[in-house]
Amino acid sequence: VIYLAEPREVIPSLEDAVWFVVVTMSTVGYGDISPVTLPGKMLTMVLIVLASLYTAIPIGIVGNAFAKVWDDRERLLLLEQLRRGIKRAGYTPEDLLTMFQSLDQNGDDCLCFEEFRDFLPMMRINKSSEVAFRVFKTFDDDGQGSVDFREFLMGVFPAQRYSMTSLYRQSTRAFS
Repeated sequence: VIYLAEPREVIPSLEDAVWFVVVTMSTVGYGDISPVTLPGKMLTMVLIVLASLYTAIPIGIVGNAFAKVWDDRERLLLLEQLRRGIKRAGYTPEDLLTMFQSLDQNGDDCLCFEEFRDFLPMMRINKSSEVAFRVFKTFDDDGQGSVDFREFLMGVFPAQRYSMTSLYRQSTRAFS
């Protein structure tokens, strides 16, 4: 459209028009081509505003995603610390089942938050109750305020979700 709005002395070819649009939208603005007619100037102003808005949308999305991850970093770091502690100690999923059963003080086959919080010092992890609760909520897939062994196992070993099915079945038999 800018090609049609400007005289050939200003924008001699369609390629020059494309060059002008790209340079204008990228906010580089070399100045080698400038509109001289009122319609060309108006079109360029609209192009600049639209390019700014178009650029702002992905920047906002990326910025929002970064802010969410940054706010959640302590929970993510605690999860990683928990995984490393389990790996460093050499615990197998079977060992975790035994620990889980011993922590289940009320025998309901689930860990409430207090029971889960008591588990962290066993792993040499000392964090505030608030951070521990955020990790607990991560494990609590069904939102019932307790973590069963399947939820715990999937939270600790998310990459091995499907290979742990037999151990989960074993845990349900052990609790029965």
